[in-house]
Amino acid sequence: MKILQAKEVTKRFGELAAVKDLTFEVEKGEIFGIAGPNGSGKTTLFNLISGVYSGSGDIIFEGENIHGLRPFQVCHKGVARTFQIPILFPSITVYDNIRVGAHFGVLKGKNEKERINEVIDFVGLRGRENIVAEHVDLFDKRLTMLAGALATQPRLLLVDEPIAGLSPREVRDSVALFQKINRELGITIIIIEHLMKVLVEVSHRLMIINNGEKICIGPPEEVTQNKEVIEVYLGG
Repeated sequence: MKILQAKEVTKRFGELAAVKDLTFEVEKGEIFGIAGPNGSGKTTLFNLISGVYSGSGDIIFEGENIHGLRPFQVCHKGVARTFQIPILFPSITVYDNIRVGAHFGVLKGKNEKERINEVIDFVGLRGRENIVAEHVDLFDKRLTMLAGALATQPRLLLVDEPIAGLSPREVRDSVALFQKINRELGITIIIIEHLMKVLVEVSHRLMIINNGEKICIGPPEEVTQNKEVIEVYLGG
């Protein structure tokens, strides 16, 4: 079953096409990786899916065209995202940052306090939830942002370069956490990442884009052997 379908999606900034006629599908329940050189249109694509940008083409989420909706509307449909540089409210606690997501997200199921506490335990922030967000380290900032996204109760999670600047142990913990989110919560994940080793480990399928266009899509072991991928991305 397709949870997301992008059909001839294009975003132009003046004469520059940051994303050009991009068409792909994401299966419900998979981890779908996206990679490409700097400036290839990866984050622009996330901005289109999440409603930050509007362009042309169709973005179908669970059978409904969400292209052109505003970010809060996309979130209420069941799509959440994180950012490469953590976006938090620095002067309030980790707990209250997560509470923003719980309050803002899909209003169904468990009460807000239950959701917050479950997410804190799930991502491993227990014991640090009462620290003011600006005083936690980069990894915990990323966990806080991720927990806030999970607290909105998404069915699709967009994760933008989650391991930049992390230690090897934190990278391993992050990979394990995304696999746990996918496996135990049943959330479909689309992940942008530069480190091909990480994408190959975590993704069920990979899409490589360059200059805003899809150049290859498929299982990681096939994509990493593609000649064009090696030329434009792996530096072969």
